[in-house]
Order: sequence, then C-alpha cells, then structure tokens
Amino acid sequence: MPNSSARAWRILITAGGTVTAQSLLKALREDGRASFIAVGDMDPLNATRAFVDEFVQLPAASAAGFAPRCLEAVRRLKIDLLVPIIVESEFLPLDDARDRFESIGCRLAMPAREIVVRAGDKLEFSAFLREIGIPGPATHVYSPDLRIDRFPVYLKPRRGSGSVGTARLESAHSLHEAARGRSDLIVQEAVEGSEFTVDCFAAAPGRVVAAVPRERIAVKAGVSVKGRTYHHPAIERIVRTVVEKTQLSGPANVQGMLADDGSFSIIEMNPRFSGTLALTTAAGINFASLLLDSLEGKPIPDLIGAHRAGVVMMRYWSEIFEESDGRLRQGTSMEACAPA
Repeated sequence: MPNSSARAWRILITAGGTVTAQSLLKALREDGRASFIAVGDMDPLNATRAFVDEFVQLPAASAAGFAPRCLEAVRRLKIDLLVPIIVESEFLPLDDARDRFESIGCRLAMPAREIVVRAGDKLEFSAFLREIGIPGPATHVYSPDLRIDRFPVYLKPRRGSGSVGTARLESAHSLHEAARGRSDLIVQEAVEGSEFTVDCFAAAPGRVVAAVPRERIAVKAGVSVKGRTYHHPAIERIVRTVVEKTQLSGPANVQGMLADDGSFSIIEMNPRFSGTLALTTAAGINFASLLLDSLEGKPIPDLIGAHRAGVVMMRYWSEIFEESDGRLRQGTSMEACAPA
C-alpha cells in the first residue's frame, strides 16, 4: 500500500539492468513516496528504461568519469537519494565523492567506507567473524606452497562478491592448476549443508530491525530464480549479531550454510540490497520503505520474525521491445495469457 508521507523523493538507482535494481524499483513503487525514479547503466539496451522516469547512460564504474557522471545526473535531475548497487566497483568511487553529493542535497544509500572494505575482503571478513565468535569457513591466502589437509575447498578472488571466479576443487593438483596465472586469491573450506541467504535491514548502526531468511531453491548465473522464505530464530539471531557488529546502517544480505545437525556457517555479507529483494517485499517487509523511513527520521519498530514464512518466488521471462524510432513497448504479458 502506498505510503501517505508528504515527502516526495527523487531517486537515482545505478546498475539499472540488474535484477536488484528492478526489485528495488518495484519496492519503491509499492511504497509510493518516490515522485521521480531514474536508473543509470552502461548499456542503453536496458529493459528497465521502460518503467522509470528517466534513463542515464553511465560509464563503467572503473572509469574515472563514473562518479562525476553520477554527480552531473544528480544535479541535473535534482536527485535526493542515490542508490548504488554494485559493491565491488561502484561504492568506493562514489564514497570518494560523498561530500560533493551531500553538498548538493543528495544522500548516498551505502555504508561507511570501512564497512564496504571489510565486507568485500573475504580474508578480512573471515577474521572479523572469528573476532566476534561467529562460525565461518576456514579461510587462507592462496600460495603455491599452501598445504590443505581436507578437500573439497573453494578457490575465490579475495575481493568482491558473488560467484565470479570461484571454483570448487577436489584435490591439491586441481587447486594449483586453477590458481595458475591468477593472483590475490583465497582458499576457503567447503562447508556442507543447505545454502541460505538472510536479507537484513539496520535502522541505525547496531540496530537491525529485520532479518528475512530465504532458501535459494534454484540459482542461475548467480541469481536466485526460485526461493522460499522461512523462519529460523537461531539464524535470524546470529545474522542480526553479525550485521550489528559491523555498525552498518541500511540493507545487507548475509549468506551461509545450514547443516543437517542445525549448525551453520556464515560465508559472506554484502552491504547492499539483494537480488531477491522482491521475495522479501512479497513476504511483508518492504526494505525500500524502511530506507526512506530511516532517512526521514521516522521511528522503525523491531520487525524480526514479522515476515511471512513459506512464501515461494518463481521468476519468469518478459520482454520490452524498442522500435526503430526509439519508442519502447511491452510485449504480451504473462498476465494476459492467464485463463479467464
């Protein structure tokens, strides 16, 4: 149901072609407080363009012009809130320019730099988990003379999120072959069990108000295409502790493994909205609303355990077509195909 607040937000979301940006757009439309929503992306062939007020073509986040181009768009479009999506490439250049954004009245929906760096470095995050007494997989810097006593293991880039560059390996020989010619890698124990992700929201540093666990039933190219929410008080409690100890404010998603005996291991934390935000919204907790409430200084109740368990998400394809004159139109919707 749309929020009746008088504040009308003007919002720019980066990485507009991602499922995360699309899920956030849906949550913002459901909330109703955004009077103007733009998305930015490198690629103009972007279906999200059809559903927003303006599209901004951006350079790659690795380019020197990324933050200045975002700043120019914010100034031109009178944006109040910029929501970056890609932690490993967008957050740090935007953080470098944070004061310039705030000087023209734009807030950045991302945590402090030290939180981004700690969460994005798998070795540092592993040390952080040990420091706060939370179970996590044994993690080592890769070197050719590293001795591993037990396989399988995962070879991963030390920095970044998601599964890009990650390999599950069954022997020392395959480990060293997979690492050949690569640098800045870590080796991580393969923890057996069922993978879980918990979407969290911290209304303030040290105060997590929502933790929504979900099972990733099916994953394609690193994105959950089928998922199910559930209640698990122990997981919700431990994930709440992890996020609160980081002093993060805003959204985060924490991934881990749940063993048959009920034990679990935390694998990583991403300090951003998740790609399956739509499922969390459907289960009754709108993180976009929580973000705007926190920025407006509204009181936010404790919503731990308030989500609906057993909500299943099944994603499907849909199309946007661009005519030769640049007009965008939706293809036949699946809703139109449903029997009467």
